This record gives sequence, structure tokens and C-alpha cells, in this order.
Amino acid sequence: MAIKTVNALSHYTDWTVGHVHSGALGWVAMISIGSIYYLIPRLFGKSEMFSVKLITVHFWVATIGVVLYIASMWISGVMQGLMWRAVNADGTLTYSFVESVKASYPFWAIRFLGGVLFLAGMLVMAYNMLKTIAGGRSVDDARVLVPAAHHA
Repeated sequence: MAIKTVNALSHYTDWTVGHVHSGALGWVAMISIGSIYYLIPRLFGKSEMFSVKLITVHFWVATIGVVLYIASMWISGVMQGLMWRAVNADGTLTYSFVESVKASYPFWAIRFLGGVLFLAGMLVMAYNMLKTIAGGRSVDDARVLVPAAHHA
């Protein structure tokens, strides 16, 4: 976006929204989520999270959500930029602003789906965290297997 020609196409479009959310959801949120999964059992004296399978479900649901969210915004942004700069032979705009908004609706629906998937992943995480904090084995409860005397 620092390149002038790219900025001329993408400025004020959904491309910028997708760009910001790729960093916010794809990097910052995912790193924060991983850190929380690491810290929760340790902070509450548990040996592990309630369910590693739920962590995997959360990861894939959130990842698919982020990809849908940002890809739809990138595509929508390029489309908007191209529609806004399209001119007729007489110099008038080919598309009105309202036409570009209407053309963006399908991409906004995909963006919504991506956001819902990301939120669903966060709800899975919240459930897993609550079950970890409320129950599960603590580090002190972990059983140590001692070999039988006849094997010694």
C-alpha cells in the first residue's frame, strides 16, 4: 500500500479492511490465542487443557473464518477500486457509488460468514477454557506409574 499506484487503487476500499484484519485476526489474534492456550493450564495448576481436540477444531474454524474474511475483502476492494476509476469515453463515471456498493454485497456476505466462523471458534475456546479451569486433572493429581516389584 506504500506503492503509489497500489494505494491509488486500494485507498478507501475494502482492501484496506482486509489488510488490517489479516494482521489483526491472522497474526495478533492467533498468537494471542496460542499464548492463552499455553498459559491457562499453568495459571490454574492443571496438567493440560480440557480438550486438545477442541483446540484443533478452534484452530481450523478460526483459520477458515480469517481466510474467508480477508480474501473477500481483498477481492471486494480491488473490484471497488476498479469500478470507481472506470470512466466512459466522455469522461463520466461508468459506475455510480451505489452500483459499487451493490456489487460488494456478495463479498460482504462472505465476510460475515468468516466473522461468524471466527466468533464460533472463540466460543469453542471459551468453553474449553471454562472446562479446563473448572475441572480436569490438576498437576498435583497426576498419577505416577510405579513399576511392579516383580519387574524390578
